[in-house]
Amino acid sequence: MAPNTVYVIVGANRGIGLGLVEAYLARSSTTVIGVVRSAAAAEALKTAGDKAIKGTDSELQVVELNFTTTSSPETARERFVEATSGITHINTLICSAGHVASMSSTLTVTAEDLRESFEVNAIAPLIAVQALWPLIEKGADATGAPPQFVVLSSSVGSIGAMEPFPGGSYGPSKAAVNHIVKSLHLQQEKSGLISIALHPGWVQTAMGDFAAKEWNYAAGPPDTVEDSVKGILNVLDGATRDTVSGKFVTQHGDDIPW
Repeated sequence: MAPNTVYVIVGANRGIGLGLVEAYLARSSTTVIGVVRSAAAAEALKTAGDKAIKGTDSELQVVELNFTTTSSPETARERFVEATSGITHINTLICSAGHVASMSSTLTVTAEDLRESFEVNAIAPLIAVQALWPLIEKGADATGAPPQFVVLSSSVGSIGAMEPFPGGSYGPSKAAVNHIVKSLHLQQEKSGLISIALHPGWVQTAMGDFAAKEWNYAAGPPDTVEDSVKGILNVLDGATRDTVSGKFVTQHGDDIPW
C-alpha cells in the first residue's frame, strides 16, 4: 500500500490555513499535520478537524509548536517528531501563519513592530523549513512527487510593484521571506524542491479585515477564503520547478514583481 501524501500546514487553526486543512483532508490517502502555536489553537483545530469531511484513509494530526520561540531547528524537529505518529516523510510544507501590526508609514514604523513581524513572517518559516528538511527530502522517495515549500506571502511585500499604501512592518517582513523562498529554489536544485512565495489574494480573514481598516477601505477584502484556497490548490497541484518555483505568484498563478 502506497504511503499517504503528507501536508504540513503551519498556522492551521483559522483563516486560509484552516481552509487548506479542510480541503486537503477531503482528498483520499492524505495526512494533514496542522501546526499551531497554543493549546487553545490546538483544541480549536481538533474540533474543526472532527467536523471536516475526510477522504478515504485520510487523517489530521495536530502539533502544538511555536517556531518563533524554539531554541533551534533541531529542537523544533525533535518536538515535531515526538508529537506526530508514523510520519517518516513530508511532501509539502505550507507556512500560512502570519502577523500584521499597524500599517504605519515608513517614518513612523517602530523597531518593536519590525522585530515582531520579522520573527513571525520571515524567521519562523525559515526555522520551519530548516527543522523539517530531513523529512521533506524523503518526500520524493516516498511518493514520487517533488517536495514543495510554500510561504503565503503578500503583494504588500513586493518592491517592484509597491503601491503608495503604507505597509508598516508587514511589507518588509514579507519581502524578507520572499528572499528566503527564492534562495531555496536556487540552492536546492538537486533535490528537485519546488519553492514558492504565494500571494493568496486580499482575503476576508482577520488579517485582511485589519488591513482594510488600517487603509480606511470600507469595502473590505474582496476575496473569500474558499476562492483563495481553490486558487492556491490549483497552483500547487500543477506546480513544477519550471513553472512557479523560485517565483512570487498570485493564487491564480500570475507573476508578481519581487
